[in-house]
Amino acid sequence: MSRRLLLRGVAAFNAGHFFEAHEIWEALWNETVGEEKRFVQGLVQLAAGYLKLSSAQYPGALKLLTRACQTLRTYPPIYAGLQVSLLSDASLTVVRQLETGRTGTDIQPPQIQTVP
Repeated sequence: MSRRLLLRGVAAFNAGHFFEAHEIWEALWNETVGEEKRFVQGLVQLAAGYLKLSSAQYPGALKLLTRACQTLRTYPPIYAGLQVSLLSDASLTVVRQLETGRTGTDIQPPQIQTVP
């Protein structure tokens, strides 16, 4: 898996550029196979979910973020140099907020933490 593309997507995501992160990770997804491909799929879903959230498309955001959490939670706490458990836990909190009808700008997307 291309670490360069992975981290470019992380930088875009952390800057709130969810469409760009989605596109970068989708390009990475096209280059990967096996368990790495499924992991990147989770990141693609995550970026798409937060893009929908930022556009107030709450049902779509809930659907995509739920799928992303389900995928990412199958990986170890740290995978591909990312703090996956922190990311999935924070996103699961957003899912719970959406499930209870909470919407709006007070829902904050997480920052993806990297490890060396």
